[in-house]
Amino acid sequence: TVDWRVTDDNLLYALYALGTKPGGFNSTVAIEAGVPTFDEEEVDSFEIGSKNVFANGSVIANYAAFYNDVSGYQLTQNVQNRETGNTSSATVNAGDADIYGLEAEIMAQLTENWRLTFNYAWADTEFTDGVDQNQGVLNDVADNGFVDCSTGDQFPDVPGCTSAYGSIVGKSIPRVAEHQAFADLEWRVPMNQGDWEFFAGANYVYESSKYAQVHNLAETGDTSLINARVGVANDTYSIQLYGRNLTGEDTPFNVLRYAEPESFRRNFAISPRRDTFFGLIATANW
Repeated sequence: TVDWRVTDDNLLYALYALGTKPGGFNSTVAIEAGVPTFDEEEVDSFEIGSKNVFANGSVIANYAAFYNDVSGYQLTQNVQNRETGNTSSATVNAGDADIYGLEAEIMAQLTENWRLTFNYAWADTEFTDGVDQNQGVLNDVADNGFVDCSTGDQFPDVPGCTSAYGSIVGKSIPRVAEHQAFADLEWRVPMNQGDWEFFAGANYVYESSKYAQVHNLAETGDTSLINARVGVANDTYSIQLYGRNLTGEDTPFNVLRYAEPESFRRNFAISPRRDTFFGLIATANW
């Protein structure tokens, strides 16, 4: 990490990091299906940014731009033992990917009573190398509607037809939102009861659609959430009544691909989002 404190309130920095996610062994079914292990995933991460304080400390603004070069990206893949018909989820090294992004964070004390918090993140992801078994099946079916290895046989020396694996170059990384935003507005006012304060606030959360899998076909859809809270607090105690997902947003929290046992048909499982709900939080700090 290299940083330069331009002034007492402004900092510029640049950093580089190398990280790895260990490889490992898959399940017994995956081993029988010919996918016994997977290699480590490695990422070279570069980031530049600025951290700032403005208006005599009433505004904090932080900005960053980053680039990640990922090698051996680990992704789940459905596999099947062709002799027994057993299916399982296995981790494979799908390929290499680039991730470009920007982040911004602003916290502002607008007045004595009003405070604003805003965050935004943009991430552009793209596979630069790699193949996927199911993408190969999609390519095989696309020309004539049949899985008949018309695009090539991945294992010509093995009896039966296994569609040639398809390229995923140019596809986005699944389950990653390109845009994320958060805005929160809070009002606080002293009460005529010692050091107690009354507060009320609301926030808006946005997340753009996420793909369920590397084929970039099924996706969650854009998500917008509105939450609110009201309560009282002092230096020791806090009581807060909150409401979450006030508009009843019903986009799924996540979508995962899987294969049905025996038929090995591709399918999807969703994690449903919780509907509007309310709660109470009480805390004490001694």
